[in-house]
Amino acid sequence: MSQGVMDRYYRAARRFAEQLHGNTLTGGEEERKLRELYSHSGTETEKLSTVYFDVTIEEDWIEHIEAALPHLEAAIREDRQFIKTEGNVTPIERVRKVSRSSVEHLSRHSEMITHVPDEGEDLIPDRLKVYENESNFAVYENRVLYMVLCYTRDFVDYRYFKIAQAWKESCSETSFKKEIRTEGGPISVSVNYSDGTDGLSEIEKHNAGKLARLENIAGTIAVLLDMPLMKSVALAPMVTPPITRTNVLRMDTHFKEVVAIYDFLSNYQKDGFSVVRHENSLAPFPPEMEKEIVETVMFLSFLNAKYGRNLSGELKARYDEEEERLAQEQARLREVRLQSILKRAETGEVTPDEFRELILAEVDRREQTEKKNEELKDETERYRLGAANAENRALRMQENAERSREDAAAARSQMAEDRKVSEAAAEELRGRIQSLTEELDKEKELTALLTARITALLEQFGVKKPLEDMSEREQFLELERERDAFDRYFERNWGVARKKIRKRLLWRRKS
Repeated sequence: MSQGVMDRYYRAARRFAEQLHGNTLTGGEEERKLRELYSHSGTETEKLSTVYFDVTIEEDWIEHIEAALPHLEAAIREDRQFIKTEGNVTPIERVRKVSRSSVEHLSRHSEMITHVPDEGEDLIPDRLKVYENESNFAVYENRVLYMVLCYTRDFVDYRYFKIAQAWKESCSETSFKKEIRTEGGPISVSVNYSDGTDGLSEIEKHNAGKLARLENIAGTIAVLLDMPLMKSVALAPMVTPPITRTNVLRMDTHFKEVVAIYDFLSNYQKDGFSVVRHENSLAPFPPEMEKEIVETVMFLSFLNAKYGRNLSGELKARYDEEEERLAQEQARLREVRLQSILKRAETGEVTPDEFRELILAEVDRREQTEKKNEELKDETERYRLGAANAENRALRMQENAERSREDAAAARSQMAEDRKVSEAAAEELRGRIQSLTEELDKEKELTALLTARITALLEQFGVKKPLEDMSEREQFLELERERDAFDRYFERNWGVARKKIRKRLLWRRKS
């Protein structure tokens, strides 16, 4: 915990203890016995051990490195290099560009010319030495710069690691086990508390700025080492001390600072920080801590009962009731005191302190009255706003109800129209269905008739029928339907034929 949190909890613990031991509300004999049982139980299991460190970081080496970082970056951006010239003898057909050096070399090596040109033609050798310039960044100054960056990185990383290691070793452990027997039954409490951040907040609080500076330095160096120039120089052999002071290292502004920071760090004999280890062990707990541990166990028992038995509402009600009683009791005692002072004031026996008490009491009474008036005014305003809001809500609800009625009427009208349209469409569909049904029946009748006629013809001419066995139920029923259809067809045609026969016979008689 930080110092601020510790202060808040210390104040709260003091007030907690005052409320428990100085309040007129006491738990009586039961509370006293519980405290005694807890305080005498499990003392052999009580243990507290703490390891913490006081870390102090010096600023001199941080300031030197911070001042050198801009120069290190500027030295890198100079991009120092030297030009390396290499020549290769190349066939003339592969030569793209002829330099003065190539011509000078040819003048010294006539063996590259194997034939003499004709009159008026150019002299063309068979081969020619071509010179190429190659940039090389692995100059000594850049290698020194790379070595100094690596040295600075290792210097900072070592110290940051040592400081962080001290924090990791900080720890605090507290454990105890208490078992008691009460009239209601046994109670067992076991606590094992371990804090691996003990003291870390305080270290960070006092050294936060310096730690941020170290992290910034480490990040900047990492960026510089990742630049293309340093990546190229990293492939070259590392420079070994001592550093040779070349003209660039002695005269160039930025490289002078590179050498200066190396000299400072290489000659730095201190750690740059100090770590003081503290260790504390308590077994068993001292009386004051034992008392506070007992209160912690008692409070744990209270929480277990409060939430385990759902007593929050009941406890709050009793708390409010007791607070009201205490307030009334204090007001009554204050009133008795003031009345006593007023009686003595009539005889002039009031002291200046008592007169001041009267004035303060009157001021307090007026303040309380004003406070209540303000509360009543606020409550009245809340009720007024609530009533206004309720009225607005009622108006909106009335408007919504009116709109709903209108919408319902429109919906009913639309539904009636839709019902009429639906009924007309349904009637039309029923007519169509009836018509299609009748057509289907006619088609079925015609199909059965034709099938019967085909079967009769096949039987008449002795042609083998497609289905010889018609004894199965479905086939026989189908045969009956065909017979009935044929009978109806026969009856209709026989009726027509009979009428025609009768007409012919009657006409003959008349003639």
